[in-house]
Amino acid sequence: MKSTNFKPFFIITLLFVASVASAQSGAIYDFDFRVDPVLIDYKKTEFKGIAFSKRDEMPEHLLDSIKIKTEKAFANKLQMPVKMCFHIFKSEILNLLNEGYIGRLPLNSFRRAKADCPNYSRYISLDVEILSSESSSSFFPFTKTKSKPYIAIYVKVYDEYKNKVWKKNITIEDFEKLRSSTMDYGIVNITKSEILSPLDIYEMYLMGLDMLMKE
Repeated sequence: MKSTNFKPFFIITLLFVASVASAQSGAIYDFDFRVDPVLIDYKKTEFKGIAFSKRDEMPEHLLDSIKIKTEKAFANKLQMPVKMCFHIFKSEILNLLNEGYIGRLPLNSFRRAKADCPNYSRYISLDVEILSSESSSSFFPFTKTKSKPYIAIYVKVYDEYKNKVWKKNITIEDFEKLRSSTMDYGIVNITKSEILSPLDIYEMYLMGLDMLMKE
């Protein structure tokens, strides 16, 4: 008889503990990560207003490391477990890859995150941009361009009622310029560029994440 009563009590206890644990956890529900195509397209061909670009995609192991290190950084900052929160009915691969967005990261709204990852005490929105400032000189039919990369990160952390509890913005500009050259063939322009490799992007992000977490 004691054994029969113990099992339901044990299950209820586990559910209670799980509920309390999730209530003291954080969910990264929106993680926009964009890199200016100018910085990653090593060859671009333009023909009658249509552009065709070649670039290297972010490899899986670096993307996994970005996710893990981001979760750990926010867990240390907020002093609670933190995980990625994906919308269960949405593909993790974005349709915006041509615009330089890195796919397979959470792209969610606060309302959907509350449904997908309920009972969390913190909901995190993270916006990462690796952009460039440019300067050009033209000597027909050539155009020479220098692009100076910089990274900007914006974070907002909300409670379960969408009250903002923490926000911060950082920018790092201390990166070397990249050079590109464009040849004008009349109806066709071909641009060849020095670019940021996936490893460069990864290292820039970690540098920015480290600065973001400092007081």
